[in-house]
Amino acid sequence: MDGSSSDSISGLTSTLMNLPVERVALALVILALGLLASVTARRAIERYGSRVFPRDITHLLARSTYYMVLFLTAVAALQALGVELTALLVAGGFAGLVLSLALQPLFSNFFSGLYLYGEKSLVIGDLISIGGFIGRVVEISTMSTRVRTLDGEVVRIPNSRIINDYMVNYSKSAVRRLTFKASIAYREDIGKAINTISNALESIYLVLKDPSPEVYASELGDSGVIIDVKVWVPTDYWYQASMQVIKTVREALAREGIEIPFTQVDVWFRTPLEIGGKEG
Repeated sequence: MDGSSSDSISGLTSTLMNLPVERVALALVILALGLLASVTARRAIERYGSRVFPRDITHLLARSTYYMVLFLTAVAALQALGVELTALLVAGGFAGLVLSLALQPLFSNFFSGLYLYGEKSLVIGDLISIGGFIGRVVEISTMSTRVRTLDGEVVRIPNSRIINDYMVNYSKSAVRRLTFKASIAYREDIGKAINTISNALESIYLVLKDPSPEVYASELGDSGVIIDVKVWVPTDYWYQASMQVIKTVREALAREGIEIPFTQVDVWFRTPLEIGGKEG
């Protein structure tokens, strides 16, 4: 050990030995209280946080809180000893600002994940629509949520986007409305068509009686009268019900001989057309 190092150590030792007893006692009390607070906070989070968050997130929060309290305790103890920390705190604050800006997307996704866990706004198996994707939630992690679309693709969506974007959660409601339009020819009896569709809906077990189905003529289309059909079905069976309802209504109209028109276009010429060539 060279002479300069020995002098530095001797100077630091001399400074500590010359500190007032009151400051040393205050620093020791702060250290003891800070250590007790950090351990208590960690145990409390591990005990009660597991009721809300998964075990890995709870453990991460507990350890982060533990070290943060220890750091604040160390700063307070050094200040009690009279150590000047202004330059250190300024440098640390600047470095923390730069680091926080660089890691802002990660922090945003992390805290968004905590919000999703805490609010229970999403759970595994929920059918959601977000960002043009419709599918079921298969995984929720601290940074992202995985959704299996109706086409079988697995899409990873950042948690911050789920919080900030417009999302529809179909699974939060036990029932969901199914709406489609049927068209009948103008020469058909509207009342007969409405009764035929209503009777057909009563035979479908997935269609709820309460709220009752709504069947009514809504508009006069280009090729026929448009009839709106609105029924309520269980959310978990919405896809199956949509196929069954349309098939049953189509078959019922066909049995009654009610024509479902196809698009027709009449072409009118301003001047008469000559068919065939001129005679020589």
